[in-house]
Amino acid sequence: MNPQKHALGIKPNLYQFLWLVFMTILVGMTVGLERTVVPLLGKNVYHITSITIIFAFVIAFGITKAVLNLVAGHLSDKLGRRPILIVGWLLGIPMILLLLFVHSWTAVIVANVFLGANQAFAWTMTVTQQLDLAGPKQRGLAMGINEATGYIGVAISTTLTGIIATHYGLLQAPFVYGALVLFFGLGTSLLIIRETRGHVIKEANVSSLKSMEVKTEKPAKVGVGRILWTTTIANPTLSACSQAGLVNKLADTLVWAMLPLFLAGLHVSIVNIGLIGGTYTVVWGFAQFGTGILSDIIGRKPPIVTGMALLGLGILAFGLVHSLMGWIITAAVMGLGMALLYPNLNSAVADVAPPEMRGGVLGVYRLWRDGGYAIGGLLLAFTIHLMGMLHSLYLIGVIVLVSMLIVLLRMKETHSRRSLNV
Repeated sequence: MNPQKHALGIKPNLYQFLWLVFMTILVGMTVGLERTVVPLLGKNVYHITSITIIFAFVIAFGITKAVLNLVAGHLSDKLGRRPILIVGWLLGIPMILLLLFVHSWTAVIVANVFLGANQAFAWTMTVTQQLDLAGPKQRGLAMGINEATGYIGVAISTTLTGIIATHYGLLQAPFVYGALVLFFGLGTSLLIIRETRGHVIKEANVSSLKSMEVKTEKPAKVGVGRILWTTTIANPTLSACSQAGLVNKLADTLVWAMLPLFLAGLHVSIVNIGLIGGTYTVVWGFAQFGTGILSDIIGRKPPIVTGMALLGLGILAFGLVHSLMGWIITAAVMGLGMALLYPNLNSAVADVAPPEMRGGVLGVYRLWRDGGYAIGGLLLAFTIHLMGMLHSLYLIGVIVLVSMLIVLLRMKETHSRRSLNV
């Protein structure tokens, strides 16, 4: 076997790494096509008056994505990354067909089940494959690039669908664009993307030699239940990261599901709602090119804590301002907070996870993280009914700051000088 075939690092794997970057942009564009359109579709086209029913689409998405993250991670460790990626894009086909041709709110909710499955399988695999290729020395950089390009894709769709909906309506035109994105994603995964489990075996062997362990297969026998327990409760760092991941998705649910309705209630135009949401995701996306590298230099914990502080304060400030420029600035602060914390939570989890169990551990982390969409949708539906949108916004801001304190107290730094030399 050619010893360079599974060399670790971005440079020796640049061709595949760049195609995975393109793939991640497409995955982000797929979920981003709903961020401006769907809440307004429920309110303005289907005339849904119940906040709980409107938020049902994000709850359905969150539950599906959370559970299937766990399945995707476990299966990818057994069957390989590429088959799971392809299945993810295939699961996007019913989503687009429902949104294009079945015009009811029930169809939107069912479509979001398939969207959750698409994202769980496809985005989880782009993350995992890029981490496989990069190896431990460039894990923060790889994670930053993945999340940056994914949320650039989200930003593109968030802004573009607002423009499309303004000119051609909310009902169908934005989803024609979505069908084109899906076509390119499936085609690329079938024709170009290659399997990366050989790189995992290489990294596991290197790690084994460094730690003087002989039986590298033993950790792979750990069951899903044990991985779930360790990631959720037993390991303080993984536990802190998991709750922080869940809470940051509470915040993202706020931006995705509630803020378009909040701003529409203040008579903000669809284009400007898309601009505000796009600012949040553009800053989140582009800043991650730097925040991933930053964590490879200063460690994971400082940017995570700083990011949660900026996110929480940005949410609180969003409710205090009353102008387009004020909302854009506070959205940018929230996006910068997300850029600091989001990729580095993933990197911290990957630092702690043994290479041959990485898919499973990341799957559990993403189970809790994306479960935040479902919990966030339910929590916001309840609190909006109880105390209105503005106070619900303030509540989420406070929850983010409390979560920051938990990370500060429980999480240990995961990226030591020794791990840089692996």
